Amino acid sequence: MGDAVRTSAHTQAAVTVVLPHYDCADYLGAAAASVLAQDRADLRLIVIDDCSPDETWTAALRPYAADPRLTVLRTSENVGHLRIKNKALERVDTPYVAFQDADDISLPGRLRHQLALLERDKADLVGCAYEYIDAAGHGTGRRRMPRNGNLWMRLGRSTVLLHPSSVVRREVLERLGGFDGTVRLGADTDFHLRAARLYRLRSVRHVLYRYRIWPNSLTQAPETGFGSAERLSYTGTMNDQERRRREARTREELLPLLVAPPNDIDFTLDPVAVGG
Repeated sequence: MGDAVRTSAHTQAAVTVVLPHYDCADYLGAAAASVLAQDRADLRLIVIDDCSPDETWTAALRPYAADPRLTVLRTSENVGHLRIKNKALERVDTPYVAFQDADDISLPGRLRHQLALLERDKADLVGCAYEYIDAAGHGTGRRRMPRNGNLWMRLGRSTVLLHPSSVVRREVLERLGGFDGTVRLGADTDFHLRAARLYRLRSVRHVLYRYRIWPNSLTQAPETGFGSAERLSYTGTMNDQERRRREARTREELLPLLVAPPNDIDFTLDPVAVGG
């Protein structure tokens, strides 16, 4: 996957899918395959390993090593998915950015439907309905997100999108400074709260994403899951920031409060060869 080949293949790309992972070899291959199989040819996929403890995950990507749309990188140290996404944005020049978790699956047509809504309705951040799956991939339920996220936020609801199922205009991420670069988790909701102040949040009503709930996932593990001390601490900080935004009396007071703190760790993204 030489740079010259990658550049020419990506010249006309419309969307870059950012897929961070840490020690997720069992599911990573299926996650990447579900993105590369999308019926939008104008995509690129960046898989970024967050300094996993070994190299077993590279085998999962080997079948796709020759695909010029795939770029594989590794962080110089373990930093968490939010800092990774901020850093990855430095490499993105497509008008749209999509996200994908390493243990989830994008269903056929996901990007086509979401990009159509972005382009047709002048939306800025688009999610979709999704299916819950367990560790073995069996469906356990479905959830539809509100069609108009801004309306539901005004009614007091903070969760209106599933972050890894979303597609966003790159200019939104750039203007808002991406994600809070001082934390490892929880800042996806913070991003949605900030974005809703200036932009249109929408969701496709079709189920286009399979969201895995299993004991080692970030939202379920005792150290990082819902109810964990780390997540509760950040929720308090996020709520304080949102309170300050509500109290802003002018646009000039509000706008600086919408920009996220930058990454607080200096690290590099280095290329990884996965071909065998």
